[in-house]
Amino acid sequence: MAEGVIILTGAASGIGRAAAQALAAKPQALALVDVNPKMLEETAASCQRSSPRTRSFTCDVTDQVAVTRTYEQIRKELGGAATLINCAGIGRFAPFLEIEPQEWLRMFNVNVMGAVHFTRAVLPDMLAAREGLIINISSRMALDPHATTTAYAASKAAVHGFSKALAMEVKDRGVKVTFLAPGGTKTNIATPKYEGYLEPAAIADAIVYITESSAKNVWVRDLVVLPLGF
Repeated sequence: MAEGVIILTGAASGIGRAAAQALAAKPQALALVDVNPKMLEETAASCQRSSPRTRSFTCDVTDQVAVTRTYEQIRKELGGAATLINCAGIGRFAPFLEIEPQEWLRMFNVNVMGAVHFTRAVLPDMLAAREGLIINISSRMALDPHATTTAYAASKAAVHGFSKALAMEVKDRGVKVTFLAPGGTKTNIATPKYEGYLEPAAIADAIVYITESSAKNVWVRDLVVLPLGF
């Protein structure tokens, strides 16, 4: 795992919270970001027991000015980003005609533009260092969409396209971009949950694996993690 701060968005719950706790077991500077201050503080407190250099930063990832300001605070307190994990996300499954355009915009703002804003904030430092890792958490629905997933699947497919294109742009400059697509996971996102779905810790383990595949000539480009039978 590269030295430097790990920034994790969506850290207050679900996959983000599980990832924060798993990363904290490998003591390193952690900057945890979420829009929910109470739940974020709970996550940070649980991580600080094993990783004292954990800090929390309340931020709405859809607000570009707030993201820029938050990254400046992170740099001041912990240093520049070695790893960015774009995990903030929302979702809802419903028939196409039941999802209003405003809900489409909200999903794209959080799931896509949130990742874009934070990536734009950290990428100059990574390019200057000729080293860095960006993990974009998408969904298997980006690759294999089901009925009633139009808005969610489209937003996650946009993350897929963004990840693949950016990876091609920066891979020769020392920056790795990973596309991670979890299958059904028991999170609090408003999507169906079934017996047999993965616990968030399973995706957290995958995130740790990606961060630890740190040899300069190793790149986990794409990773799909599915519950058996789905």
